[in-house]
Amino acid sequence: MLQIPIATDTRLRTQHLALEDITGEVAQDVLEDRVREGKWTALENAAHLVAFQPVFKARLLKILNEDEPVFPPYAGDTDPLFLSYCKLPNAELLAIYRKQRMDLIDFVDNIDPGDLGRTGKHMKYGLFNIPQWLEMFLLHEAHHLFTILQLIHTPGK
Repeated sequence: MLQIPIATDTRLRTQHLALEDITGEVAQDVLEDRVREGKWTALENAAHLVAFQPVFKARLLKILNEDEPVFPPYAGDTDPLFLSYCKLPNAELLAIYRKQRMDLIDFVDNIDPGDLGRTGKHMKYGLFNIPQWLEMFLLHEAHHLFTILQLIHTPGK
């Protein structure tokens, strides 16, 4: 029977904690500094992570309730939740992120093991079962965590 790999499960439970480790002591103005013209700030990258978590949970729910649903790429720049999160202080954003992750973990923990093979199709990346969706979610999150780390440590600030 299909299972969620230990590495995936462990990162689901812990990877989000890195956001606070990376940004918790950083001044708000540094997080809001647009280091790369035309690219998101560190805070906007964090807001994206927070806004995408409920979108991802909704995708999992749809996979559990429909046969091979199709999902377009997420467009944060047009998501009202993302835009509202961009205006929050980092401490508030971190609190929302932690609460959402606990909710996501609880949701994943309650997926029937027999349903882990259910699939959904990402319009750009293809067909994935639930453990593969979790892996893609975590790799996407890690990419943004690394970007945030780079942005707050860019020389010349």
